[in-house]
Amino acid sequence: MSFQISIPSLVICLINLCTLAFYYSFYRFHFYRFTEGFLQYTALAFSLFSAGIAIGLQAIFLQLVPSGGPLWNSFFLSSFVEEFAKLLGIYLFFSKNQDEFTVTDGIFYGLVLGGGFGLVENILYFINTGLWSQVLRSITALPIHMMNGGLLGALTMMFLFYKNPVFKWGNLFRGFFICVFFHGLYNLSLFQEIDLLIILPVCILALFFLLEITIAKSRILVPGHILTLMDMHLEEYEILSRHNRHEGWIQNVQKHISTSGIRLFQYPNLRHTILTIFFLIPGILSVYLLQDAPEWIAYKFPDLALQDYFALFVIYPMVLAMMFFFAGILNPYFFRDRMLSVPLFSSVDMHVGDKEENSAIFHINANLFYLPTSKNYESNTEVSFDMWIGLECFTGLKGKVLWSRENEEGNCGVMCELNSIPYTFLLKWNFFRFKQNLKNLFLRKVQI
Repeated sequence: MSFQISIPSLVICLINLCTLAFYYSFYRFHFYRFTEGFLQYTALAFSLFSAGIAIGLQAIFLQLVPSGGPLWNSFFLSSFVEEFAKLLGIYLFFSKNQDEFTVTDGIFYGLVLGGGFGLVENILYFINTGLWSQVLRSITALPIHMMNGGLLGALTMMFLFYKNPVFKWGNLFRGFFICVFFHGLYNLSLFQEIDLLIILPVCILALFFLLEITIAKSRILVPGHILTLMDMHLEEYEILSRHNRHEGWIQNVQKHISTSGIRLFQYPNLRHTILTIFFLIPGILSVYLLQDAPEWIAYKFPDLALQDYFALFVIYPMVLAMMFFFAGILNPYFFRDRMLSVPLFSSVDMHVGDKEENSAIFHINANLFYLPTSKNYESNTEVSFDMWIGLECFTGLKGKVLWSRENEEGNCGVMCELNSIPYTFLLKWNFFRFKQNLKNLFLRKVQI
């Protein structure tokens, strides 16, 4: 008995491999130059494991709910199950030797795992439509899997580096369901065949920009073994970094040092600019060809629907052009060093027994904040706080000192944890911070 493979199947397989190679090369040279071959092969092996988990779970749910509607199939059976399977594979990949990795490592190897997962899915789940629809699905579903894998890799590393459950689970759930939402929205556009020309670029570009922001912020985070040497967890490091950033702003103002040169955006490099133009040209020519010679398109591609033509030859090249243009233009040092004109702070009175410390905080995240003090305090010291927002005071907030230390300048400070999250205070804090940031955007720069 002979085994035959159809030409369309070979074409689809080749397109998937080329798409995977293209996006792998894009991110490989975009932000992650150093790689270990063994870890990449291991990530690909875990992608097969994740694909097997997804297939098994989908088979179970199909038995339980054999006739689910479009929303069920798009957002749960496909999106939720597949992203959960990828998250499980990424977690198992990193959990054993987590201190050896950084958040940036999580992003790259998450991209590799997501790409392997997308390749397996596209090969196993050919949809029963025409060749061009399969081509469109191959070149769009795979990058969505890869970018979601990168985001899930970053979320997994943060989950492993966090200690506080509010940060661990809150950050993971929020990011996970963002991935599920855009994946499900993309699936719904394919299943329902509605608004594909709008939803396709929205999903890909939204995930791309989320990943770009995550990449930029990951560059200023330290690996797990450095956190261990510093005897702190990632949430504490982030809060302390934010405090140091505000203190640095105050010192710069006192020394008349401007940080206006630290911009959010960097200029795109020459290679990315050339590639941007390279992908813009086919999109522009495709629009011109459709206007001037639609009969030639219909003759050469009789099975190509107008929507698929726009998606394949107009929208997709322009999406790639935007990706190359905006790749790497976010300046990571902006997130570390740049301050707006006037930061928001809250006055705090810390009560330790019958003693009182008068201080201020620049940032509070959930129930954690860093507070400058006149001396060091023992860990787990029970304290209470009176915290001011404008003219309103929130009194008697109970908490404890997680740790206390002295910096190189001889200034003391404590990392504090409230027993419960003061939601009213957080709402008012974020509201005033939003107002202050709006004011900062329009403050005129005065040369002193």
